[in-house]
Amino acid sequence: MIQHMIRKEFRQLRRDRRMLPMVLVAPILLMLLLGYAANLDPQDIPVIVCDLDRSPQSRELVREFFASGYFVPVGQIEALPELDSAMERTGAAAGLVVPDGFGRNLTAGRRVVVPYFADGSDSTTASISMSYAEQIVGRYVQAASGVAAQADAAAQAGPSAAAGFVDVRSRIFFNPGLRSRDFMVPGLLAMVLMVMTLILTSMAVVKEKEIGTMEQLIVTPLGIGDILFGKLLPFALIGVVDVILVVAASRFIFGLDIAGSELLLLGFSVVFLFSTLGLGLLVSTFSENQQQAMMASVFFVMMPMIILSGFIFPVENMPAPIRLLTRLLPLRYYFTIVRGIYLKGAGLAELWDEGLSLLVIGLVIMGTSLLRFRKRLE
Repeated sequence: MIQHMIRKEFRQLRRDRRMLPMVLVAPILLMLLLGYAANLDPQDIPVIVCDLDRSPQSRELVREFFASGYFVPVGQIEALPELDSAMERTGAAAGLVVPDGFGRNLTAGRRVVVPYFADGSDSTTASISMSYAEQIVGRYVQAASGVAAQADAAAQAGPSAAAGFVDVRSRIFFNPGLRSRDFMVPGLLAMVLMVMTLILTSMAVVKEKEIGTMEQLIVTPLGIGDILFGKLLPFALIGVVDVILVVAASRFIFGLDIAGSELLLLGFSVVFLFSTLGLGLLVSTFSENQQQAMMASVFFVMMPMIILSGFIFPVENMPAPIRLLTRLLPLRYYFTIVRGIYLKGAGLAELWDEGLSLLVIGLVIMGTSLLRFRKRLE
């Protein structure tokens, strides 16, 4: 009997033209995405430079810093108080400050202090970039001060041996403790909102078709727009409730308060719902049953967006074609918005462009879904 059951399952799989591509194509697609995008080693880290010394030694240090291949310059400021706003404006992940007197102290053989400021909203990138900065600056100072011969011995002896040559002082913005929880919790808000609204919407609409009640709804006096509104509104309300619950849990369970406006976060979350509800509706138009809707939602929508949105792997580490592809994903913009409001206290002035992109993508997805749904019903 078991062999008959197995044979029957394979026959059903072969006859289902929608299920077979999901089983064969989805794993390959995810493998390709992970192979090209899954890079946890930060590279091309955007850095703001503040050279207060303006000496040949300071200029040489900056050249050595960016010649390492780990960092790329995105701007230069003239005064240290401008660093915070410049990092927010340019999207820099760090700031390198060469203090006044750097060249004189280096020539005299005295200890030099090189402040390095990192954006702690991405704790992994901040930690690794600090390590890169310390190695690069330390190596340059040791060579420039005439102690290159002692570099190997100092490296083996540890940081204390190199302290006599260079003192790299780092400061973390937005997440001083570099706690991964503070970085992950805002991202979980986006994940919960996407999972709940996308999957529930797709499966609820498909269920109506499965049990035959969709035809009954069509013959009622309700128009197609009324039917869709009645189907989508409850899940939109569920999404709003989920946002409130996650925000409350982050505050009372994890001790993470929102640095920015809670109302602004809720407003952007409602904008994000246009994308998730629209994607759920779009998936339902391609699915004949709830199993197909679940698999399509997970493998063809959720997993690619999770991998490419920056939730796990920094977008900056991905190849240029994939970085361009991520601009089409609403989850990427929502992650930036949530973490900006949660950790940086960013307002509408800093996030309006991300919000506008999120709104445009959401309207396009919702409009496409409505047109396809109407065509299927007709």
